Amino acid sequence: MKVFTRDYRITGEYHPEWNTYFECMKPCVLDIEATGLDRSRCKAILIGLLMRTETGVCITQFLAENHYEEAKVLEAAMDYLEENDAGYLITFNGCAFDVPFMNARLDANFLGRQIKMYHFDLYRFLRRCTDMRKHIGSMSQMSIENHYGILSDRGDTITGKESIALFDQYAISGNSTIEKIILTHNREDVLHLNRLMYLTLADVPDIHQALAAYGFPAAGGRLSVRPKIKSFARILRITGEQITDPVAAAYFPDADEPLTATFNATSSSFEIVAPVNSHGDDLYMDISFIDPPVLRDDPDCIGNYLILNPRTVNLVSGTLSEMYLYK
Repeated sequence: MKVFTRDYRITGEYHPEWNTYFECMKPCVLDIEATGLDRSRCKAILIGLLMRTETGVCITQFLAENHYEEAKVLEAAMDYLEENDAGYLITFNGCAFDVPFMNARLDANFLGRQIKMYHFDLYRFLRRCTDMRKHIGSMSQMSIENHYGILSDRGDTITGKESIALFDQYAISGNSTIEKIILTHNREDVLHLNRLMYLTLADVPDIHQALAAYGFPAAGGRLSVRPKIKSFARILRITGEQITDPVAAAYFPDADEPLTATFNATSSSFEIVAPVNSHGDDLYMDISFIDPPVLRDDPDCIGNYLILNPRTVNLVSGTLSEMYLYK
């Protein structure tokens, strides 16, 4: 196995409100190359990871030198995520391919490890939570790059499918030119995905609503939270996933806390239902039972009442999810 690193001077935040949800969580952009799509028999042969540094970002790539080094590549990538304290993953269609593929291959190699962390799949986010598809049609990464005028900046000349045939040649010959072509394709995928995070998120009209629909992290990434106001029933329904260390618990309303909360360890899911009140067209929530009073200083909080809008709905939903998880 070979390891390659390259630094770039790219700084900034993905969106002005990004740290509202991802503060203290380090992002890691991930892209894998494999010998095919069938995770039961195909192998991961190259894993590229991008993380932020003090001066920009650094891309690290783990490349198998033949078809028998998959376990080394997988172990190295998992060690990298742990040693660099990665808080969440960023992928493009990684929910359908990269992450389940890696987890299946980790099992196939009897490595006793799995990727279990909050995962932001930009493809799934844009497809489900924005109307981008109406404007550009194809939602491939290269189509989106072309839409934002950065496709021509790529330094690679092959597709992922072509890299499979090239790797077969490389495994036999060890040819340095082929090695460079394979590495460049993977590195450009990771680098451009990072650039798309800046470009696409800046065009999202309401990042709070979009993240509520997708699911934002809470409890340091242990939870993925999806809130929804049901005005006719006057409730805030919070659902989501327990990503790591799922617990089983149930809480019922009483005089002090008028909420229902259930955490299911078997399905790794949870649900919280909280009452809301209305005044005219405005909705608000009595948050006097939330302790410590972390929401009292919010500009949309008046006394013990939090005025509900997309931002504050997410704020109180993340707070309640964490509060009941650790109860």
